[in-house]
Amino acid sequence: MSPTDRHNPRFRQAIALALLAPLCLGGARAQEQQFAEGAELQPLKRPPVLYLEPAVAVSPELDFALPPPELPRAPELGPDFDERMRDIQRFNESIVDAETISGVWDNSLVEQLATLGSLQHEQGDYLGAIESQERAVHVQRINTGLHTVEQVPLVQGMIESFVALGDWDQVDIYQKYLFFIQQKDYGSNDPRLIPALGDLANWHIHAFAIGEGESLGVRLSSAQMLFNAAARMVDAHFGQTDPRYVEYLRGMARSAYLVATNQELLRELNRPQFRIPQQTLQDMLYWRRPIVPTGYRAGEEALSSIMEHYRNQDDAAEQLAEATAQMADWYLLFNRRGQARALYQEAWDALNSEENAKELQQRMFGQVRQIPVYAFDNKKWVIENLGFMEDLEEVNHDFIDLQLDVTRWGEVRNIETDSEQAPETSSQHSWIRRNIRDSMFRPALVEGEMVRSDANLVRYRYWY
Repeated sequence: MSPTDRHNPRFRQAIALALLAPLCLGGARAQEQQFAEGAELQPLKRPPVLYLEPAVAVSPELDFALPPPELPRAPELGPDFDERMRDIQRFNESIVDAETISGVWDNSLVEQLATLGSLQHEQGDYLGAIESQERAVHVQRINTGLHTVEQVPLVQGMIESFVALGDWDQVDIYQKYLFFIQQKDYGSNDPRLIPALGDLANWHIHAFAIGEGESLGVRLSSAQMLFNAAARMVDAHFGQTDPRYVEYLRGMARSAYLVATNQELLRELNRPQFRIPQQTLQDMLYWRRPIVPTGYRAGEEALSSIMEHYRNQDDAAEQLAEATAQMADWYLLFNRRGQARALYQEAWDALNSEENAKELQQRMFGQVRQIPVYAFDNKKWVIENLGFMEDLEEVNHDFIDLQLDVTRWGEVRNIETDSEQAPETSSQHSWIRRNIRDSMFRPALVEGEMVRSDANLVRYRYWY
């Protein structure tokens, strides 16, 4: 992605809206302007916020530190670095010997090249890893055919290295190719295609989050079709007890939320250059609905199906209560207050039969929670790949504690900073507070009734 692409207004808008408050490039640009306007008064000591994680409730009696983020470790700092270097040297020599004896297209080279590529990736030599995996793919195709599934793990290895490099154009190309070869080999109804459906759907959600591609509306449309197809195939071949069924329905709800909050992007789907590929995918997946994805209705259907799934399970009271609460969250987000109120009561009542009902009810509903909870399902992936935002040498993180009131309808009021604020953090903290005013929370429940709660203490970790 070029610097020009990253500064495209449509890209900034999509990032700002993507998942409640993450990937806040639009806000970051506004913050940069504020910094520039105040440059004469106060020197800039910290850059704008890149990403804001969801709120974590903090007890006034028992403070805690957020767990350290799981970030990639520099390969040279690992204990196996020197051993891998020796292994790479041995594999290079072995490959040269094999090429001399059997030729450069001998099938035995595939495994050696794949192992070499894996070692190079672990060593941080991503370009070398891609070259080795690409050679292995060429040898595989010559020996077994152009589109055989034997090359799937090799292509997956290439994708991992392109992700590490932040080469999102190539990631996109090979993600689509990976799905193409599996669909071509398995067909559209083979259960072996299910993981490929889920992987491509998740990639489209990730690509949407970082603004990758000509049309972000196509990303949402594709993700919705793929998640739906994956859930249907799991149900048809393995039944709704398979854990992937709920996983893909949750993906449906996530994509539906993004559709509902980014309606302006869907106009792109009427353009022929975007509509034709979507029609092809529609035919491939036997999708009988309009290509333009639905937001409110699709999310309601997915969350309702998750509720029904747990309603039919034994010993799933807690899961049913949470699924019902997430359905209530959905109604609250779209101002269906009567339906939200009834379902929160139902979620509370679902726990009444448990021995520790009071404890469960207090733990699940005694404090506010930022919604929708599944909006941040890709949080780990985004944090690991924050480098897409700018050509940054270093990404840092910090946290801020806020006190805020939440009305019985989930609206945020009276935000105050509860942690220390140094001069160098003031602009970041001001931006975060403004951003939080537009967020929604699941209200606290008392005997199943939605109540206003004041002075809720929450902690946000942010990246800059």
